Amino acid sequence: MSAAAAYVAREADRFVEEWRALCRIPSVSGAREPIEQAAAWIERRLEPLFDEVRGIEIPGHGPLVVAELRGTGSGRLLLYTHYDVQPPGDPAAWTSPPFSAEVRDGAMYARGACDDKADVTARIQALEAWLATLDGRRPPFTIVFLSDPAEEIGSPGLAEALAANASSLRGDACLWESFLRDDDGRPGIGFGCRGNLEVRLDLRLLKADQHTAFASIVRSAPLELMRAVASMTDGDGRVTIDGFHDGVRAATPEQAAAAARIPLPTAAVTREDTDARPYWRAEEAELRRRLVFEPSLSVSQFVVGADGVGSVPAAASVTLRFSLVPDQQPDRALDAIETHLAAHGFGDVEVVGGRRILPAASPLDTPFAHATIEAARDVFGEPVVYPVLIGAGPGRMVLDELGAPVVSPAGTLRPDGNMHGPDEHGAIADYLDHVRFTARLFERLAERGF
Repeated sequence: MSAAAAYVAREADRFVEEWRALCRIPSVSGAREPIEQAAAWIERRLEPLFDEVRGIEIPGHGPLVVAELRGTGSGRLLLYTHYDVQPPGDPAAWTSPPFSAEVRDGAMYARGACDDKADVTARIQALEAWLATLDGRRPPFTIVFLSDPAEEIGSPGLAEALAANASSLRGDACLWESFLRDDDGRPGIGFGCRGNLEVRLDLRLLKADQHTAFASIVRSAPLELMRAVASMTDGDGRVTIDGFHDGVRAATPEQAAAAARIPLPTAAVTREDTDARPYWRAEEAELRRRLVFEPSLSVSQFVVGADGVGSVPAAASVTLRFSLVPDQQPDRALDAIETHLAAHGFGDVEVVGGRRILPAASPLDTPFAHATIEAARDVFGEPVVYPVLIGAGPGRMVLDELGAPVVSPAGTLRPDGNMHGPDEHGAIADYLDHVRFTARLFERLAERGF
């Protein structure tokens, strides 16, 4: 056991209580008073460890908490977290109140337990543990801690705040918010992240909803929207829009080899009461490739305007989510969608572009990447490496504004942790592993001369 790991073991009870204390603050995105309370809690916890702690106000959303610990070398590591949380939803759906941070059966239950307050406290505690082993010496690299007040609503204002403070916040690498551990405990490590394009298709064909007696002669907005959406993919779910794939970055041999080792989520997606096939028709190797490297289309919401079942709806609307991969551009993808609809006879459909997130790429062959994989192997076991994180996030902001490629390592969350749902939770043992992993990462980076 390393000296830092021994420190974590000695302070385990205190560390868990700090995690619970932050989770008791109901810092739902946009709730001004709890957001400020959480920011103040984090700043107090950072002050004994960092040379400078400050808040950069993001108008309308609260402070971006920033702290810097200056090292003796030129390397600069960014630690990105966020302290806002999703609304808890119906309190009756929770076994215990969502901000009570109750511990039962070896786990702690709270909104934000894993997303993302485990990262906030675990990384602070890991730094405390590692610094305690340096006997008062300065760390060999600089650490910049960032905690976002509004990640759950798309981080509005973050890019502007980073750009305005880029000279003091720049980094060589960024430890992004945590990824999953598998059910069997294997850690996942995601490099970069996907992007996202949300599009709403609106179609109004009739003056008003009509009686179904006219269904044989009047156009159906829902049916035509269904056909419009179906025209965008082939029979195996692959996007077939001309020009949509422009700019997609080809996988390197190293990335392709890593993707080939990723397990498919078969147990999680397969129904036990039917023989229904959960995946599109493809060999497993091809499914793994698509999971990581291919953009996709999903239907998020379909709204039919009829007031009753006995009507032909005058209007309908569908919300689509396009998952993008490096180096796709959301605006170019939107142009391709509009051109496709017009060319396929759906010129009556109004296309409304929504939220856009640029994808980000991070290399696998850097000292930071190697240190992250080594630290995960030391603490959790052999990691599953995702050459592109399969979820979307604002990592491109950090890459563009601060020059730091992002990596998302495993933390506290497991697939059954109910992130964003009722009874969100993380196991106490997994949380302490999370702290140990982060401390071990600092050690590995020092060994590599980061």
